[in-house]
Amino acid sequence: MCVVLRLLGSLAALAVLGINQAAGSTIFPTGVLYSNWSEETEEAKVCEIILDVSNPPSREVVKFITLAGYNKFDGTVLAGFLMAAADLTADDKYQIAQISDAAFGSRTFSSLGHFDYEIYDDGTVMATTQDPLLATAFINAVFSGTYELRFARSESFAEMRTYKIGSAPGEPVTSNFTHCLDLLAFESHRTQSDASTKGSPLPEGGGSGLGITGGLPIAYTHQGRTCADYR
Repeated sequence: MCVVLRLLGSLAALAVLGINQAAGSTIFPTGVLYSNWSEETEEAKVCEIILDVSNPPSREVVKFITLAGYNKFDGTVLAGFLMAAADLTADDKYQIAQISDAAFGSRTFSSLGHFDYEIYDDGTVMATTQDPLLATAFINAVFSGTYELRFARSESFAEMRTYKIGSAPGEPVTSNFTHCLDLLAFESHRTQSDASTKGSPLPEGGGSGLGITGGLPIAYTHQGRTCADYR
């Protein structure tokens, strides 16, 4: 639950009360804000580009996180995205929407057929790959700033909603992410080399990806804060 609250907690400044977008619509959002985040636990390290999307007067808000991370047990690297949608309610809280058929698409890359998907009970969707060529194509598409975010809401009878993104992350955001990736690649390679030299066995399950905590992506502690600190 902490990760869901972190996903949606920064959207209050972006959304105002209004009516929902019509189901099946194509949306050109007026609120597009990029930022960075990185997280490190005992199990993994993750680099992120966070995109907050809104389109007042709609109550709907979307968070799209481009992520890359490695498993500290075996050095396995994953890249992909986490997507969530919610409505801002009259009492200034978020009602998380159940979404499905989430996809990222650009002229050069589509997540469909290339990423492995996980849908969580809270409605968020995670899609990742361990293929470095696919990961590079995806990240370059995000850097280009011209792409689509697509998903369906359960209450809209599975009609697709398409957010057309037309602005790229700024140089500070891309530089921070690239620097984080460079460190991640170095540490991942060192972990794999150490494991090979020592002949260390992989953790149970083969160490196929990032650590999973409680059915959600790696838990975020935000410098020791608890869930109660996030609306």
